[in-house]
Amino acid sequence: MDLQHYQEFQRLLAEGRRPEASSALQRFIASFTPDDDRRAWVRSFLESGDFGHRIRHELYEHLIFPVLLDGYRRSEVWSTFWLAKTAQNLYASAALHAQIEYRSEQQLLREAYELEPENAGIRKSLLGALLRWFAYCQHEWPTGILFGVDGATPEECKQLLEEVSFARTLDVDAENEPFLREFEQRIRNYQQRLRAA
Repeated sequence: MDLQHYQEFQRLLAEGRRPEASSALQRFIASFTPDDDRRAWVRSFLESGDFGHRIRHELYEHLIFPVLLDGYRRSEVWSTFWLAKTAQNLYASAALHAQIEYRSEQQLLREAYELEPENAGIRKSLLGALLRWFAYCQHEWPTGILFGVDGATPEECKQLLEEVSFARTLDVDAENEPFLREFEQRIRNYQQRLRAA
């Protein structure tokens, strides 16, 4: 691997020279030999957090995703967690997303949690994903509770209540209890509406 190509890519990108930056990035990706430790570079890159909201597509598709996919297929916690953390890249590429059966960020975090439930970072990330989902589900309140793009059915309300209970097990310091309590009450109120209809 030739890190000079990656440094050149960063410099050219900072200068706004996108076509040249893309060429430098392609040279960097091509510079890896079969003996190079791609996994070590990917781990260092991801854990640095120096990539913003989404990783450049060529880098993700040709270098990062193959490393993560390999670890994911071996039920490796780190790779599963980082697939979830890079979900925006997955969502942007149907071809890559299909290789993990279109799993969502939340599903991947749940898988990582099941592999290593004592991991505080995974627990916190999964709780955050659940809280964002709950906020979406109730964003049309008092009109109703959503599940997907439609109003929740009685069975989906039951599933949401189970997810709220699960979220409480992740929220070890009960920091989100007021939000969870309010959301739970809204689900129950919505269930009553459904029964009365």
